[in-house]
Amino acid sequence: MQFVLFYSDKRVREQLFAHVDGTRGVLLVTGVRHGTAMRSPELREPFATLEFLHGRVLTQVLVADEGTPDGMWRDPLGDLGDKLHPDSKDDAYAVTTGYLLLVDGQPRQVVRKHGLPAEDLWFLEDALSRLEPRIPAPDPARRPGKKRPEPAPRAPRRPASTGAPREASDEDASGHRARGEWGDDERDGAESPGRRGRGAWGGEARDGGERGARSRQDPEATPPRGTRVRSGAPARKDAWEVLGLERGVSRDEARKAFRALIAGYHPDKVAHLAPEFRELAERRTRELLEAWETVEQELES
Repeated sequence: MQFVLFYSDKRVREQLFAHVDGTRGVLLVTGVRHGTAMRSPELREPFATLEFLHGRVLTQVLVADEGTPDGMWRDPLGDLGDKLHPDSKDDAYAVTTGYLLLVDGQPRQVVRKHGLPAEDLWFLEDALSRLEPRIPAPDPARRPGKKRPEPAPRAPRRPASTGAPREASDEDASGHRARGEWGDDERDGAESPGRRGRGAWGGEARDGGERGARSRQDPEATPPRGTRVRSGAPARKDAWEVLGLERGVSRDEARKAFRALIAGYHPDKVAHLAPEFRELAERRTRELLEAWETVEQELES
């Protein structure tokens, strides 16, 4: 069974707490990103496979963050972490970043997210098999990160000997090389008498021709892809400075400062302003969100 909750819903916190307190058996809770062009969270991996294989014994609650101004200041997973682990900031923070597994409303384990759905699925099934005997353990040989032995290299097959004489030799009696199936000697990259100093594909004459062609190119012509020099690109602001944080602060202090800062740009607080100021507040909100995502990743590492 699957449930999807959205940050934009004002009752998302109460709904999440109700699922945690009222679900019997094994419950998986996690947060996901969601946008208009993305598939519904329950149809993505690893959630779709977990529902297909273990939906009868596993309940999933997916909390989707749409990135809209209405839900930017809400943190239902952070509130859940504080409720489940009031004495451990690290355990409370882990709830917001991983897959939380509960049994009868009691937290049992947080499975770290690895980034790839196939890897997350293996570790989730491994953890769930310890909590629910009806969920089989995954194949240990398929554990992500475990290298499989590479097969020994096979020796090239030797052509069968027929005893027939060769049709052509590498060199004829006069010392000249026989031409290959492509024609000229210089295509083989070989040197021939009278053509010393040439390279594999046309030698010095071709190099000189290319240099001359390049010198005759229009200086205003569009350069090849990947060689254009970018100028005037805005410098990326330091995420810590954007949030007004000093490096070395704890994750809990950083999160509280971020939430207090972004709350000042909530749509309800700028609704009375002119449209250009509301647009400015929305851009500032996006800037704060991007900076917080960077700071959060640095705090996790």
